[in-house]
Amino acid sequence: MPDPLRCCAACGSPTPEIVVLGGLRRSRCLSCHHSQRIDVETFDYAGFAMGATGAAPERVAAQADFIGAEAFAGARALEIGCAAGDLAQELRRRFAFAAYHGIEFSPARDVAARRLDRVFSASLEDLLASGEVQAETYDLVLSSHCLEHLEDPSVLIAAMKQAMKPGGSIFIETPNGGGHPRLSFDDNRTHLHFFCASSLTRLLARHGLESFKVETGGRLDARYSDSLRLLARPLRTFAPDPSALSGHPLLARTDRLVVWGAGRMVDEMLAHFFDAARIAFFVDKDERKQGGLRLGRPVKAPHAIDTGEGWTVLINSIENEQAIREEIATRFYRRVCRVIALSELLD
Repeated sequence: MPDPLRCCAACGSPTPEIVVLGGLRRSRCLSCHHSQRIDVETFDYAGFAMGATGAAPERVAAQADFIGAEAFAGARALEIGCAAGDLAQELRRRFAFAAYHGIEFSPARDVAARRLDRVFSASLEDLLASGEVQAETYDLVLSSHCLEHLEDPSVLIAAMKQAMKPGGSIFIETPNGGGHPRLSFDDNRTHLHFFCASSLTRLLARHGLESFKVETGGRLDARYSDSLRLLARPLRTFAPDPSALSGHPLLARTDRLVVWGAGRMVDEMLAHFFDAARIAFFVDKDERKQGGLRLGRPVKAPHAIDTGEGWTVLINSIENEQAIREEIATRFYRRVCRVIALSELLD
């Protein structure tokens, strides 16, 4: 475990500030604002029945809503610190998982075992080391109000990433700072780390994970009415993908189309994320562009649409979308059968 007197456990910055609260020392990072206990009191989790709080239907429903499409039929999920399995039960009510496994040390695992397919009583890193859990097995790996209890959260993050499939995602929820909007700090003696949005996202980034959805204000119970939730995935490489836009279902029945707009959106969007082979030609009202080439396709005046019929026109503009729609409806309604806007491909 990183020495809290020397560096931050979340971002690794040196020389954190040392404060004393309730007679116990803790560090506070002036870079990412993470706080960590230096003086730790022991706690017996094996003899404590987890799951008595935070099990309200409204709370687990809000968590499931936040997770959203990252859970899906046929997915495999692993929840670390699943308690009595309330979140698992809600997610399984919504989706037909291929498998939903959990890890729980407390007696609540007996209840969870009736709600999940399997509940382990060993740490994820030990399960991976023994082969009982295989690497790259799960589409969704979850941890709710668990990370703050660990001596070294970085170990669990590394194990979660190892257990996750390459295209999978991670869900984490922890208290946000003091855990309540009116309380400046949390002195729960079982909490060893005190995360905020900046520190948790920095910790995940150090493991090559990008946080793509983050919110605060999640309610665990009256004491912890401000929780931090996030979804993270492996950092994506910068790679052009011609199917990202041209593979949209709206274009499924279209072989060749006319693109209205030969300006900057061609370079910013279509050049990277659209298959130019599907474009017959561009049209643009700017005479300076007419006669040139964009993505190897000619740029013509709008009246070129009159040379054919049954066209599908892609409006390659965000700002002028409505004006172009109106012009097509007025001038080319006999020649154009479908109008699709770039904004629709991005939705």
